[in-house]
Amino acid sequence: MVKKIGIYKDPRNKGRPWVCRWYGEFNSQTGNYRRYTKSFELKGEAEDFAREKATDFIQGGPRDKQQEITLGEFCRRWLKTKRPQLRPGTVILYTNTIRRLRDYFGPRTLISKLTTMDADLFIAELKPLARERALSNATRHRALRNCRTMFSDAVTWRIIRDNPFKKVKKPKSSIKRWHYVKAEEYSRLLEAAPSLRWKALYALAYTAGLRLGEALNLTWADVDLSNGLVVIDNREGTDALPPFSVKDNEKRTIPLPAQTINILRDLRQSTPAIFKVPYILLSVRQYEGILAKYETYRKQRRPWLNRDMANNQLTNFKRHVKKAGIKPNGQLAIHTLRKSCIKTWADHLPPNVTQELAGHADLETTMKYYNKVEPEQRQNAAKMMENWLSRKIG
Repeated sequence: MVKKIGIYKDPRNKGRPWVCRWYGEFNSQTGNYRRYTKSFELKGEAEDFAREKATDFIQGGPRDKQQEITLGEFCRRWLKTKRPQLRPGTVILYTNTIRRLRDYFGPRTLISKLTTMDADLFIAELKPLARERALSNATRHRALRNCRTMFSDAVTWRIIRDNPFKKVKKPKSSIKRWHYVKAEEYSRLLEAAPSLRWKALYALAYTAGLRLGEALNLTWADVDLSNGLVVIDNREGTDALPPFSVKDNEKRTIPLPAQTINILRDLRQSTPAIFKVPYILLSVRQYEGILAKYETYRKQRRPWLNRDMANNQLTNFKRHVKKAGIKPNGQLAIHTLRKSCIKTWADHLPPNVTQELAGHADLETTMKYYNKVEPEQRQNAAKMMENWLSRKIG
């Protein structure tokens, strides 16, 4: 194949006699190379085009004319190829992003026509979907990440040359203040908990950093009380257990303190139906309700998500917080117990250990959200400096 772009004069074409010719890639189906031509009125125009085309080829640009594909068709193909690799919850998040793209640009828009400015405007003008009360910063950031991933694949598939979302800046967001639950507050919360199951939930969140979905999906087979360990890992669905998927697919093993082990032991010994209910935090009635719900989902071919295990925990939690006399100075939910656990880890353990125990995909998340400085720590910093100066100067 001749890779050079040739310039020729065609005397038969009086209006546009100067012609650029080049070959595309080898087509294994036809057994030859497709030839392309473009005509110009002036030789200088042909030479300029040839230089631009040559530079484009050197930078990896396609030699053949690219297939034009609509946004709607691209999204359909992308989701079809990626669905088997994604968790059900992730599929829902990408489906929501696709809905936003189709609603904003229209399904018939050619993705090759989308520019960085279009992408910037799309992210800036995102609106809540029908069932969403408001658009959170997390939703806006997720939409941008999803679009970057999807259009990066479009570049890999050689449908487009550049990813229009690649240079879109992440919208600025303020980190909302959350209440760091101190050890004495946690102790009062345990006292206010009305049952061993509630105590076990709070203990697993505050001392093992479990997410609510992870704690509710925890079975007795996941806990090694003899060695004081809890294992968080993916689980395929069975007739007796709905599926469970770990965020970021990272299995992790977390050591438990003696107090939490004792709470779990007491719970196990006090539960007559332990051999009927595999879940640590569910009663017989709750377990039967989950199985019925799971069966309905399967008949409807509806994906089962981790959060489908939860039911009205927040209302009860607020009641227990009030009874414990905890007065939060920021957001306080069950997830805040996990945050408090990770914050305690971050204060006493190396960052990479905290990252692994927390199940974070990258260290940046650990450092950004769980290294906040408390007033007591600032005071300790001043005392430390005073003591250091007194030893050096005094």
